Amino acid sequence: MNSAIFFNHITPNELNKKILKSFEDYSKKHDDIVIYLITAPLGEKINYEYEENVIVVLSPGHKIIFLDLACRAEFDEYFDDFISDLGALSNKYKYQSYIGRPRLWKEELLQKCQIKDGSINIERLFAENKISKDLKRKGELIISLLTGCINDIEKIGVEQPSTLLEKVKNKIILFDAEQTRFIYREYAIKKIISVQGLSGTGKTELLLHKLKDLYTKDEDTKIFFTCHNIALAKKIRQRIPPFFDFMKVDRQIKWNERLWVTHAWGSHSNENSGLYAYICNFYGITFYKYSNIINYEFIFSKALEKINEIPPKEFKPCFDYILVDESQDFPDVFFDLCKKIVKHKVYAAGDVFQDIFGTIQSKPRGVDIILNRCYRTDPRTLMFAHSIGLGLFEKNKLNWFENEGWERLGYKVQENKNAKTLRLSRYPIKRFDDLEIDSSVIIVNNTMISNVCNIIENLQKENPDIQPDDIAIILIDDNKEIYTYIDKLCLAINKVFGWSVSRGYESKETVANHLYITNPNNVKGLEFPYVICITHRIMDSYRYRNTLYTMLTRSFLQSFLLVTQNDKLDVFSGGLNIINSDLYIETSIPTEEQKDKMKQTLLKYQEEESSLSYKDFIEAIFIEQGIVDEKVKEALLTALSKTTFDRFDKEQTVQFIDINKKFY
Repeated sequence: MNSAIFFNHITPNELNKKILKSFEDYSKKHDDIVIYLITAPLGEKINYEYEENVIVVLSPGHKIIFLDLACRAEFDEYFDDFISDLGALSNKYKYQSYIGRPRLWKEELLQKCQIKDGSINIERLFAENKISKDLKRKGELIISLLTGCINDIEKIGVEQPSTLLEKVKNKIILFDAEQTRFIYREYAIKKIISVQGLSGTGKTELLLHKLKDLYTKDEDTKIFFTCHNIALAKKIRQRIPPFFDFMKVDRQIKWNERLWVTHAWGSHSNENSGLYAYICNFYGITFYKYSNIINYEFIFSKALEKINEIPPKEFKPCFDYILVDESQDFPDVFFDLCKKIVKHKVYAAGDVFQDIFGTIQSKPRGVDIILNRCYRTDPRTLMFAHSIGLGLFEKNKLNWFENEGWERLGYKVQENKNAKTLRLSRYPIKRFDDLEIDSSVIIVNNTMISNVCNIIENLQKENPDIQPDDIAIILIDDNKEIYTYIDKLCLAINKVFGWSVSRGYESKETVANHLYITNPNNVKGLEFPYVICITHRIMDSYRYRNTLYTMLTRSFLQSFLLVTQNDKLDVFSGGLNIINSDLYIETSIPTEEQKDKMKQTLLKYQEEESSLSYKDFIEAIFIEQGIVDEKVKEALLTALSKTTFDRFDKEQTVQFIDINKKFY
């Protein structure tokens, strides 16, 4: 069964267990229908006396179905209370102004059914309760209320959008079953709960919802939300206040008293600057600064060793919960330490693999939930990006997975052993299943500036409401020549369209109402309706292919790939045509000899990547900043050696250089 489409939040009993099993069996045979089974609105701590006798069925495209299993008079009271609470939620989250009070829509969107003999025909139940297209959007909004997946109703509205861009921007987002399970399931025994998924599967968003659930559960809960990357930690901290406001959290955020949000290391001089810094201060153990020989493995091992020496009667946990984003950045001992110092649970979210040339463990460490449905990127774009990145359209592939690995990436696998081919398809994604778009990827053998302007002009014609910040232009070839090209392109865009441009490699951020142009180094975590990727030619290096894969998947509507040289473009275009027409990747299965050769090449690549020297790291920044004078470089290196931040922290290094380069 596809675990992303079936969610059951009901405790089985003698009355309901047979019907719950029937719904589960039905879901195994119908992977095109999403089903949620509840007895009360999720996340609101609401209970009803009669709820053990009821199953409420939620499924997009259908009425909200109330199954009365006991057929007693109390059911009507339960139904009225449920609708009253639903109306209160609608008012709380401002839905009521758009969808109206329940009395206006309950007749057309709610259905009561009695189940007298314990048996049910689910096929007929759904067929009889299918709703019309004009009611579908309102029905999905009600489901979003009941599952706690609150949409910004003022932004997306209740009316059906007209243009393609409006349809994507105003699409109602619903948690799938796996996402809902992570937020609401009670894990009684396990202390570390881990969710793992592809980039774009909503992991950070889920952690925010879990944070809201934990923070509002008790008044004195202590929670630490951490990650490796300083910039990401800042971004998460900035997101929490507006997120709590939007979710109507009525408790004040007590920073560094009940809630900490920062990166994992920190500074010895500030106990609240990082998780490790806090732990060292709390337990009175030695704090180690970063160096060539002192890393995560070292500091967390030393900390755990010292904490384990504390007598059990004297030991006390320092947090109730710890939330970890990008958990793949941490060694196992980090989680051993977290498990030791936390009172209740550790919730961790990480990538299936950090890049397409990583490995996929068949049994990853303690993973409870796999998120393999990418909600940011059109499935066809993701398939093409994986194909071009991994070399699936080519004879000599760059990486390969066995069937279990493909499945963990969200693919359904169909193998033709006679033809020695594999067909890889993805489950349809709710966000894109009804958009009228022929191809989510367009390949163009032309990188002229006039052609880029033609693409933008066509996008304007198709979407009269398009804004400059709906588009990103990414130069894949990170060399000096691209900056001359960018200068000319910026002038042309301003002249032809009157648009302002934000150069991401300088501003390090998107700017409202500005078209975003950058090299590949400033796109992490960003997404745009339209992305235009420009490259001289498609190269075979692992680093280049991984970059191209990542950049293509920054779009949530359409990606354009502009190439100067046409090497292999016919091969890539042919593979893309199959994806568009048949919705699957068709690729040849490599021989065992080819697989062995790939493994050896990948091992070499991974060793080179992991041994990136500080010299390489800082030289890349100097190139990006246009610093070529060796005396200036040497002076900046001397100044950097006296700083206290992590020397591999790119954001702070760039900021330091920006401020100080004018003095040399």
